[in-house]
Amino acid sequence: MAERRSPFRNIKVVVRPAPRKLRIVLILLILACTITLAALGTVLYCIESQTQAALDQAAELEHENAELEDKIGDLGSADSIQDIAQEELGLVDPDTVIINPNSQ
Repeated sequence: MAERRSPFRNIKVVVRPAPRKLRIVLILLILACTITLAALGTVLYCIESQTQAALDQAAELEHENAELEDKIGDLGSADSIQDIAQEELGLVDPDTVIINPNSQ
């Protein structure tokens, strides 16, 4: 079998120090990227907290809506009408005897 020669055998790599201006520009770019990532992290945290607050509020409103739907469903019943008359209007059933312990 014939030997395969590497095409990269005659290539030399020379490492030269980067010019000062290039190093400064790279450092400034890295600093700008770091500041941008920190700002985006802060924005993300704010958005997540606002989203959670909105979800909590939506759950609370759904619970309140379910309670109101139950009340609406009960409004036509005789028991519901009697409860409203007693609690909100202070009315009593004509067959009820009221005993007032303060009157003599």
